[in-house]
Amino acid sequence: MSPPPWGAPPPSPYGFPPVTPQVGHYFRFPWPQGWQVQENTNMLCVNAPDGSAALMAVGLVGLMMPFTPDQFLFYAMQLSQLANVRILHGQPIPPAPGCSSAGAFEVTYGQPGGECQGVIFSHVALGYGQCNASIAMGAARQALWPRYREWLPPLAQQIAPAGPHTFMASTVAAQNLQNSIAEGQHFRAVNDYIQHSQQQTTNERWAADERQQFAFRENLGGVVTHYDPYQGRPIELSPQYAHYWVNRQGQIVGSNDPGFDPSRGSTEEWSRMDRYRPR
Repeated sequence: MSPPPWGAPPPSPYGFPPVTPQVGHYFRFPWPQGWQVQENTNMLCVNAPDGSAALMAVGLVGLMMPFTPDQFLFYAMQLSQLANVRILHGQPIPPAPGCSSAGAFEVTYGQPGGECQGVIFSHVALGYGQCNASIAMGAARQALWPRYREWLPPLAQQIAPAGPHTFMASTVAAQNLQNSIAEGQHFRAVNDYIQHSQQQTTNERWAADERQQFAFRENLGGVVTHYDPYQGRPIELSPQYAHYWVNRQGQIVGSNDPGFDPSRGSTEEWSRMDRYRPR
């Protein structure tokens, strides 16, 4: 943790309880004997039995908004439902490992039991489009703050995460991984759609060009094109006749009579040759 500007806790004439290090479900913290502890993945509160003083930590990871240390201080206090927060003075301090900036701030704030005063250490880490931040605070009733001012802040600086579940870091990391996978799949889908659309546009342009060239060849050569069902290919014929028939031997007969059918009275099998046009 960052070295406190107040130095190590001096011997105190106030008879503070002995302090021992503790490891909870989510936090490592100093525990003054007899103080009450409450914690969840994002918050730790260590309260004096008479409610006169407390140690507190709040942290969040995966924030989409970049915070400065003082901005996150106000945000975290608001989340903790502590009102009328006012910074008396502050100073930069060396950030904790992995953090980009940090500050120590002496503050006052209000709560149902009355006005309080304390020192807050705020650490912020920015990177990969996200913000991770935490505060640790030692505070007391404002009238009692002079006796606690040298003792509580160094204890607050000893509060640290106990594992990857603190601040829901592992959950957010897993969610970020899922988001990255989903973004990659979306990118590939969009890229495939763009390629498909470009290819479809190209195919349509080629087909239009082919139709134009086909019409140009027919007009230039004075021919019409019919489809031979036996050979499975188009054949250019004279425009003299509107209708053509073909047999399996490749013989072709034409007629302008739509009712003409060379199969009548013949032992040959004849099939109509439909007009051919490229798609």
